[in-house]
Amino acid sequence: MNKRATILLFVVLTLSSLLTVNLALAAIPKPSVPEFTVKLVAHPYDVPPTTTTTIDQYTGKEIVTTTPGYHVENKSIEVTIKNQPFTPYTDADGNEVNIYYNVRFKGHFTTVWTELYPETQHRDVFGYDSTGPVQSSSGYTITSCPADFPDGAKVDFQVEAREGYHTQCYPFMAILFFTWVFTGEYSGWSETQTLTIGETPTPSPATTPTQTPSPVITPTPTSTSYNELQQTEQEMIIGVAIAAAVIIAGLGLLIYLIKRK
Repeated sequence: MNKRATILLFVVLTLSSLLTVNLALAAIPKPSVPEFTVKLVAHPYDVPPTTTTTIDQYTGKEIVTTTPGYHVENKSIEVTIKNQPFTPYTDADGNEVNIYYNVRFKGHFTTVWTELYPETQHRDVFGYDSTGPVQSSSGYTITSCPADFPDGAKVDFQVEAREGYHTQCYPFMAILFFTWVFTGEYSGWSETQTLTIGETPTPSPATTPTQTPSPVITPTPTSTSYNELQQTEQEMIIGVAIAAAVIIAGLGLLIYLIKRK
């Protein structure tokens, strides 16, 4: 094999590998930006009083201790997401592809968001295994978070859809902990909905969700999607890594063939 043929083979291998990367990334379609509502809900309950009886070990007298009952408001913030037309499936590599949702929130007067289901968070294999709520089989997917905010607080919420699958990645020297690596497409973050804490919560049981927004919701302009930028960076890194591997392999083949001449 002459040098021209060797170089041509190397170029063909490089281009084909890059094409394979692009096809893999394009295999999963981009989900739609989610529609959702957010509201303060209450699931109050009463804890009854309890009475315990013990015997004093020195006097033998009976000791009765009564703990009074109390009321628990048990408030939470409920995010109701309208499901998208989608049927879960298993791809050619055995990965279960589904739609997952992520929720983030912030104070109305700041620009710093907190995600409920961050992908970079370490997961403990002993039970803590959440990748965010998967789309339910009904018309809506419902998730919630504690209402740990003072009365009068204004809290902004956004929702993002992810279509793809998760794989476990164990960091170097890690045995009991791992992170989720997501492969797929992001919808980008939704428009912002603002919830005012302290307004009358929806009592339990809650009413059936409808497309009509809750009266405590005030739409505001959306912010730039961080995960869209993150996804683009991940695709670039994957593409560069595979291209570099092909180039190194091609150079090795080229050197080998030249030495054989």
